[in-house]
Amino acid sequence: MNSLKTTHLSKTIRFFLSCCLLWLTGATTSVDAKIVFCLDGDICVMNDDGSRRRRLTHSTQATHRYPRWSPDGTQIAFTRYMDRTQTQTTSEIFIMNADGTDPQRFTYNNVIDVYPSWSPDGHSLVFTSTRSGRWEVFVIELATHTVTQLTGEDEDTASASPDWSPDGRQIAFERFIRKPGIVPKTIYVMSAEGQHQRPVLPDPGPNDPSTFRYFPRWSADGQRILFYESKWFRDGDVKRFIVQRIGGGTHKITDINDRLGNHFLIAGACWMEQDRAILFALKFLDKSISHYNLYRYGLETQGLRRLTREPSDEKWPDWIEGSLAVSPHGKLTTLWGEIKQPEH
Repeated sequence: MNSLKTTHLSKTIRFFLSCCLLWLTGATTSVDAKIVFCLDGDICVMNDDGSRRRRLTHSTQATHRYPRWSPDGTQIAFTRYMDRTQTQTTSEIFIMNADGTDPQRFTYNNVIDVYPSWSPDGHSLVFTSTRSGRWEVFVIELATHTVTQLTGEDEDTASASPDWSPDGRQIAFERFIRKPGIVPKTIYVMSAEGQHQRPVLPDPGPNDPSTFRYFPRWSADGQRILFYESKWFRDGDVKRFIVQRIGGGTHKITDINDRLGNHFLIAGACWMEQDRAILFALKFLDKSISHYNLYRYGLETQGLRRLTREPSDEKWPDWIEGSLAVSPHGKLTTLWGEIKQPEH
Protein backbone atom coordinates (compact mmCIF):
# COMPACT_ATOMS: atom_id res chain seq x y z
CA MET A 1 0.00 0.00 0.00
CA ASN A 2 2.83 2.40 0.88
CA SER A 3 4.39 1.67 -2.52
CA LEU A 4 1.10 2.51 -4.23
CA LYS A 5 0.83 5.83 -2.36
CA THR A 6 4.42 6.66 -3.27
CA THR A 7 3.70 5.99 -6.95
CA HIS A 8 0.63 8.26 -6.90
CA LEU A 9 2.60 11.00 -5.14
CA SER A 10 5.44 10.74 -7.65
CA LYS A 11 3.01 11.05 -10.58
CA THR A 12 1.34 14.07 -8.97
CA ILE A 13 4.67 15.83 -8.44
CA ARG A 14 5.75 15.17 -12.05
CA PHE A 15 2.40 16.49 -13.34
CA PHE A 16 2.75 19.62 -11.17
CA LEU A 17 6.28 20.34 -12.40
CA SER A 18 5.34 19.75 -16.05
CA CYS A 19 2.39 22.13 -15.84
CA CYS A 20 4.53 24.81 -14.19
CA LEU A 21 7.13 24.45 -16.93
CA LEU A 22 4.51 24.87 -19.66
CA TRP A 23 3.12 27.97 -17.97
CA LEU A 24 6.48 29.61 -17.41
CA THR A 25 7.78 28.98 -20.92
CA GLY A 26 4.59 30.17 -22.62
CA ALA A 27 4.38 26.95 -24.65
CA THR A 28 1.33 25.92 -26.63
CA THR A 29 -1.46 25.30 -24.15
CA SER A 30 -4.45 23.02 -24.62
CA VAL A 31 -7.58 25.14 -24.34
CA ASP A 32 -11.24 24.78 -25.18
CA ALA A 33 -12.41 24.83 -28.78
CA LYS A 34 -12.40 28.32 -30.20
CA ILE A 35 -14.44 30.35 -32.64
CA VAL A 36 -12.82 33.15 -34.61
CA PHE A 37 -15.17 35.66 -36.23
CA CYS A 38 -15.60 39.24 -37.37
CA LEU A 39 -17.09 41.77 -34.99
CA ASP A 40 -18.08 44.75 -37.12
CA GLY A 41 -14.71 45.56 -38.75
CA ASP A 42 -12.37 43.64 -36.44
CA ILE A 43 -11.49 40.01 -35.65
CA CYS A 44 -12.39 38.34 -32.35
CA VAL A 45 -12.22 34.92 -30.71
CA MET A 46 -14.49 33.28 -28.15
CA ASN A 47 -15.34 29.91 -26.64
CA ASP A 48 -17.95 27.59 -28.11
CA ASP A 49 -20.66 28.85 -25.77
CA GLY A 50 -20.03 32.51 -26.62
CA SER A 51 -18.05 33.26 -23.46
CA ARG A 52 -14.63 34.92 -23.07
CA ARG A 53 -14.85 37.12 -26.14
CA ARG A 54 -11.56 38.80 -27.00
CA ARG A 55 -10.81 41.28 -29.77
CA LEU A 56 -7.62 40.53 -31.71
CA THR A 57 -7.51 43.56 -34.03
CA HIS A 58 -8.21 47.20 -33.24
CA SER A 59 -8.34 49.42 -36.30
CA THR A 60 -10.09 52.65 -37.15
CA GLN A 61 -8.77 52.74 -40.73
CA ALA A 62 -8.96 49.13 -41.97
CA THR A 63 -11.71 46.50 -42.11
CA HIS A 64 -11.02 42.81 -41.43
CA ARG A 65 -13.01 39.86 -42.77
CA TYR A 66 -12.97 36.11 -43.52
CA PRO A 67 -10.69 34.80 -40.73
CA ARG A 68 -9.53 31.17 -40.95
CA TRP A 69 -7.63 29.12 -38.38
CA SER A 70 -4.41 27.47 -39.52
CA PRO A 71 -4.49 23.64 -39.28
CA ASP A 72 -2.44 23.65 -36.07
CA GLY A 73 -4.40 26.52 -34.53
CA THR A 74 -1.36 28.76 -34.05
CA GLN A 75 -2.24 31.35 -36.72
CA ILE A 76 -5.19 33.06 -38.38
CA ALA A 77 -5.34 34.05 -42.04
CA PHE A 78 -7.69 36.91 -42.89
CA THR A 79 -8.53 39.64 -45.37
CA ARG A 80 -7.69 43.24 -44.59
CA TYR A 81 -9.40 46.04 -46.48
CA MET A 82 -6.68 48.64 -46.12
CA ASP A 83 -9.14 51.54 -46.28
CA ARG A 84 -12.66 51.25 -44.88
CA THR A 85 -13.88 53.58 -47.64
CA GLN A 86 -12.60 51.28 -50.43
CA THR A 87 -13.89 47.84 -49.46
CA GLN A 88 -15.18 47.27 -52.99
CA THR A 89 -11.87 47.89 -54.74
CA THR A 90 -8.81 46.78 -52.71
CA SER A 91 -7.97 44.20 -50.04
CA GLU A 92 -4.97 42.06 -49.08
CA ILE A 93 -4.28 38.68 -47.43
CA PHE A 94 -2.70 38.77 -43.95
CA ILE A 95 -1.68 36.18 -41.35
CA MET A 96 -1.35 36.80 -37.60
CA ASN A 97 -0.68 34.70 -34.53
CA ALA A 98 -3.63 33.16 -32.71
CA ASP A 99 -3.36 35.83 -30.00
CA GLY A 100 -3.49 38.65 -32.57
CA THR A 101 0.22 39.48 -32.54
CA ASP A 102 2.68 39.82 -35.43
CA PRO A 103 0.33 40.44 -38.40
CA GLN A 104 2.12 39.79 -41.70
CA ARG A 105 1.04 40.85 -45.18
CA PHE A 106 1.28 38.29 -48.01
CA THR A 107 -0.24 40.04 -51.05
CA TYR A 108 0.59 43.44 -52.51
CA ASN A 109 -1.89 44.44 -55.21
CA ASN A 110 -4.26 47.26 -55.97
CA VAL A 111 -7.02 44.64 -56.41
CA ILE A 112 -9.28 42.49 -54.23
CA ASP A 113 -7.64 39.44 -52.57
CA VAL A 114 -10.11 37.64 -50.27
CA TYR A 115 -11.37 34.34 -48.81
CA PRO A 116 -8.12 32.64 -47.73
CA SER A 117 -8.15 28.91 -46.94
CA TRP A 118 -5.18 26.94 -45.60
CA SER A 119 -3.63 23.86 -47.13
CA PRO A 120 -3.64 20.98 -44.61
CA ASP A 121 0.15 21.18 -44.21
CA GLY A 122 -0.07 24.92 -43.45
CA HIS A 123 2.41 25.82 -46.21
CA SER A 124 0.01 27.51 -48.65
CA LEU A 125 -3.20 29.50 -48.91
CA VAL A 126 -5.81 29.27 -51.63
CA PHE A 127 -7.77 32.50 -52.12
CA THR A 128 -9.90 34.58 -54.48
CA SER A 129 -8.47 37.51 -56.42
CA THR A 130 -9.46 39.94 -59.17
CA ARG A 131 -5.84 40.33 -60.33
CA SER A 132 -6.64 38.60 -63.64
CA GLY A 133 -9.51 40.99 -64.36
CA ARG A 134 -12.34 38.98 -62.76
CA TRP A 135 -12.92 36.73 -59.77
CA GLU A 136 -10.64 33.67 -59.94
CA VAL A 137 -8.97 31.21 -57.57
CA PHE A 138 -5.24 31.41 -56.83
CA VAL A 139 -2.80 29.69 -54.45
CA ILE A 140 0.17 31.30 -52.70
CA GLU A 141 3.14 29.48 -51.17
CA LEU A 142 3.80 31.21 -47.87
CA ALA A 143 7.57 30.60 -47.80
CA THR A 144 8.24 32.08 -51.26
CA HIS A 145 5.11 34.23 -51.85
CA THR A 146 4.80 32.49 -55.24
CA VAL A 147 1.26 32.86 -56.64
CA THR A 148 -0.32 30.41 -59.11
CA GLN A 149 -3.67 30.82 -60.86
CA LEU A 150 -5.91 27.74 -60.63
CA THR A 151 -9.12 28.79 -62.41
CA GLY A 152 -9.98 30.95 -65.40
CA GLU A 153 -7.22 29.83 -67.74
CA ASP A 154 -9.55 27.92 -70.07
CA GLU A 155 -13.00 28.90 -68.79
CA ASP A 156 -15.06 31.94 -69.71
CA THR A 157 -16.69 32.34 -66.29
CA ALA A 158 -15.52 33.45 -62.85
CA SER A 159 -14.80 31.47 -59.66
CA ALA A 160 -14.54 32.37 -55.96
CA SER A 161 -14.60 31.28 -52.28
CA PRO A 162 -12.24 28.26 -52.33
CA ASP A 163 -11.87 25.74 -49.51
CA TRP A 164 -9.07 23.16 -49.30
CA SER A 165 -10.01 19.52 -48.57
CA PRO A 166 -8.58 17.87 -45.41
CA ASP A 167 -6.39 15.48 -47.42
CA GLY A 168 -4.96 18.34 -49.49
CA ARG A 169 -5.92 16.78 -52.82
CA GLN A 170 -9.00 18.82 -53.74
CA ILE A 171 -10.40 22.34 -53.55
CA ALA A 172 -14.10 23.23 -53.48
CA PHE A 173 -15.15 26.61 -54.83
CA GLU A 174 -17.99 28.71 -56.22
CA ARG A 175 -18.37 28.72 -60.01
CA PHE A 176 -20.41 31.44 -61.71
CA ILE A 177 -22.73 30.20 -64.46
CA ARG A 178 -23.06 32.07 -67.74
CA LYS A 179 -26.69 33.13 -68.15
CA PRO A 180 -28.40 36.28 -69.46
CA GLY A 181 -29.33 38.73 -66.71
CA ILE A 182 -28.56 37.76 -63.12
CA VAL A 183 -25.55 35.41 -62.99
CA PRO A 184 -26.18 32.39 -60.72
CA LYS A 185 -23.43 30.25 -59.23
CA THR A 186 -22.97 26.73 -57.95
CA ILE A 187 -20.35 24.60 -56.18
CA TYR A 188 -17.49 22.90 -58.05
CA VAL A 189 -14.56 20.72 -57.01
CA MET A 190 -11.11 20.53 -58.61
CA SER A 191 -7.73 19.01 -57.88
CA ALA A 192 -5.29 21.03 -55.79
CA GLU A 193 -3.47 21.82 -59.05
CA GLY A 194 -6.63 23.23 -60.66
CA GLN A 195 -7.39 20.21 -62.85
CA HIS A 196 -10.57 18.11 -63.29
CA GLN A 197 -13.04 20.87 -62.44
CA ARG A 198 -16.52 19.41 -61.95
CA PRO A 199 -19.82 20.32 -60.23
CA VAL A 200 -20.91 18.59 -57.02
CA LEU A 201 -24.52 19.04 -58.23
CA PRO A 202 -25.81 19.48 -61.78
CA ASP A 203 -25.71 23.09 -62.97
CA PRO A 204 -29.14 24.79 -62.86
CA GLY A 205 -30.85 24.61 -66.24
CA PRO A 206 -31.94 27.62 -68.33
CA ASN A 207 -35.55 27.26 -67.18
CA ASP A 208 -34.73 26.69 -63.51
CA PRO A 209 -35.12 29.48 -60.96
CA SER A 210 -32.02 31.59 -60.40
CA THR A 211 -29.89 29.56 -58.01
CA PHE A 212 -27.00 30.81 -55.88
CA ARG A 213 -24.80 28.43 -53.88
CA TYR A 214 -22.29 29.97 -51.48
CA PHE A 215 -19.45 29.29 -49.02
CA PRO A 216 -18.44 25.63 -49.63
CA ARG A 217 -16.75 24.00 -46.64
CA TRP A 218 -15.29 20.49 -46.48
CA SER A 219 -16.22 18.24 -43.57
CA ALA A 220 -13.39 16.95 -41.37
CA ASP A 221 -13.74 13.46 -42.88
CA GLY A 222 -13.41 14.89 -46.41
CA GLN A 223 -16.57 13.13 -47.58
CA ARG A 224 -19.06 16.00 -47.56
CA ILE A 225 -19.34 19.65 -48.49
CA LEU A 226 -21.52 22.13 -46.61
CA PHE A 227 -22.88 25.12 -48.51
CA TYR A 228 -25.71 27.64 -48.47
CA GLU A 229 -28.28 27.78 -51.27
CA SER A 230 -30.74 30.49 -52.28
CA LYS A 231 -33.31 29.98 -55.05
CA TRP A 232 -35.30 32.88 -56.47
CA PHE A 233 -38.93 32.22 -57.37
CA ARG A 234 -41.60 34.64 -58.57
CA ASP A 235 -43.24 34.70 -55.14
CA GLY A 236 -40.00 34.98 -53.18
CA ASP A 237 -36.76 33.18 -52.53
CA VAL A 238 -36.06 29.96 -50.62
CA LYS A 239 -32.87 29.63 -48.56
CA ARG A 240 -31.38 26.52 -46.96
CA PHE A 241 -28.16 24.82 -45.93
CA ILE A 242 -27.18 21.74 -47.91
CA VAL A 243 -24.78 18.91 -47.04
CA GLN A 244 -23.64 17.21 -50.23
CA ARG A 245 -21.84 13.88 -50.02
CA ILE A 246 -19.18 13.52 -52.70
CA GLY A 247 -20.57 11.07 -55.24
CA GLY A 248 -23.59 10.47 -53.02
CA GLY A 249 -26.79 11.92 -51.64
CA THR A 250 -27.92 15.45 -50.85
CA HIS A 251 -29.19 16.42 -47.39
CA LYS A 252 -31.22 19.63 -47.28
CA ILE A 253 -31.50 21.18 -43.83
CA THR A 254 -35.04 22.60 -43.68
CA ASP A 255 -35.90 22.75 -39.98
CA ILE A 256 -33.80 25.92 -39.50
CA ASN A 257 -36.26 27.64 -41.82
CA ASP A 258 -39.16 26.05 -39.97
CA ARG A 259 -38.02 27.80 -36.79
CA LEU A 260 -36.54 31.06 -38.09
CA GLY A 261 -38.62 31.65 -41.19
CA ASN A 262 -37.16 32.50 -44.57
CA HIS A 263 -36.45 36.22 -44.29
CA PHE A 264 -32.76 36.23 -43.41
CA LEU A 265 -29.27 36.55 -44.83
CA ILE A 266 -26.25 34.32 -44.14
CA ALA A 267 -22.69 35.66 -43.75
CA GLY A 268 -20.50 32.57 -43.51
CA ALA A 269 -20.96 28.98 -42.31
CA CYS A 270 -18.62 26.17 -41.26
CA TRP A 271 -18.56 22.76 -39.60
CA MET A 272 -17.87 22.36 -35.90
CA GLU A 273 -17.52 19.61 -33.29
CA GLN A 274 -16.07 17.11 -35.76
CA ASP A 275 -18.94 17.38 -38.24
CA ARG A 276 -21.65 16.98 -35.62
CA ALA A 277 -22.80 20.61 -35.90
CA ILE A 278 -22.60 23.68 -38.11
CA LEU A 279 -21.84 27.26 -37.14
CA PHE A 280 -23.20 30.20 -39.10
CA ALA A 281 -23.94 33.94 -39.03
CA LEU A 282 -27.54 35.04 -39.64
CA LYS A 283 -29.35 38.35 -39.92
CA PHE A 284 -33.13 38.77 -40.07
CA LEU A 285 -34.58 40.90 -42.85
CA ASP A 286 -38.06 41.35 -41.42
CA LYS A 287 -36.97 43.34 -38.37
CA SER A 288 -36.51 47.11 -38.30
CA ILE A 289 -33.23 46.78 -36.36
CA SER A 290 -31.25 43.62 -36.94
CA HIS A 291 -27.65 42.48 -36.67
CA TYR A 292 -25.77 39.37 -37.71
CA ASN A 293 -25.47 36.89 -34.86
CA LEU A 294 -23.78 33.48 -34.59
CA TYR A 295 -25.82 30.28 -34.29
CA ARG A 296 -24.97 26.63 -33.67
CA TYR A 297 -27.09 23.87 -35.22
CA GLY A 298 -26.66 20.22 -34.19
CA LEU A 299 -27.01 17.87 -37.15
CA GLU A 300 -27.93 14.87 -34.99
CA THR A 301 -30.05 16.61 -32.35
CA GLN A 302 -31.44 19.34 -34.64
CA GLY A 303 -30.90 21.70 -31.74
CA LEU A 304 -30.51 25.37 -32.65
CA ARG A 305 -28.74 27.72 -30.25
CA ARG A 306 -27.94 31.40 -30.59
CA LEU A 307 -24.40 32.10 -29.35
CA THR A 308 -24.23 35.91 -29.54
CA ARG A 309 -26.67 38.66 -28.64
CA GLU A 310 -24.62 41.82 -28.96
CA PRO A 311 -25.86 45.00 -30.74
CA SER A 312 -23.20 44.50 -33.43
CA ASP A 313 -22.54 42.43 -36.55
CA GLU A 314 -20.81 39.11 -35.89
CA LYS A 315 -19.97 37.36 -39.16
CA TRP A 316 -17.68 34.94 -41.01
CA PRO A 317 -17.09 32.40 -38.21
CA ASP A 318 -14.48 29.62 -38.25
CA TRP A 319 -14.11 26.86 -35.65
CA ILE A 320 -11.22 24.75 -34.41
CA GLU A 321 -10.50 22.46 -31.49
CA GLY A 322 -7.29 21.21 -29.92
CA SER A 323 -4.14 22.93 -28.75
CA LEU A 324 -3.98 26.60 -29.62
CA ALA A 325 -1.02 28.91 -29.13
CA VAL A 326 -2.47 31.47 -26.77
CA SER A 327 -0.88 34.19 -24.70
CA PRO A 328 -1.27 33.75 -20.90
CA HIS A 329 -2.03 37.47 -20.64
CA GLY A 330 -5.58 38.01 -19.49
CA LYS A 331 -6.23 34.29 -18.87
CA LEU A 332 -7.28 32.64 -15.63
CA THR A 333 -4.39 30.81 -13.98
CA THR A 334 -4.83 27.27 -12.65
CA LEU A 335 -5.01 26.92 -8.89
CA TRP A 336 -2.58 24.04 -8.59
CA GLY A 337 -3.65 23.30 -5.04
CA GLU A 338 -7.04 22.31 -6.41
CA ILE A 339 -5.65 19.52 -8.61
CA LYS A 340 -7.39 16.33 -7.59
CA GLN A 341 -5.18 14.29 -5.29
CA PRO A 342 -5.07 10.48 -5.51
CA GLU A 343 -7.45 8.64 -3.23
CA HIS A 344 -5.86 6.76 -0.38
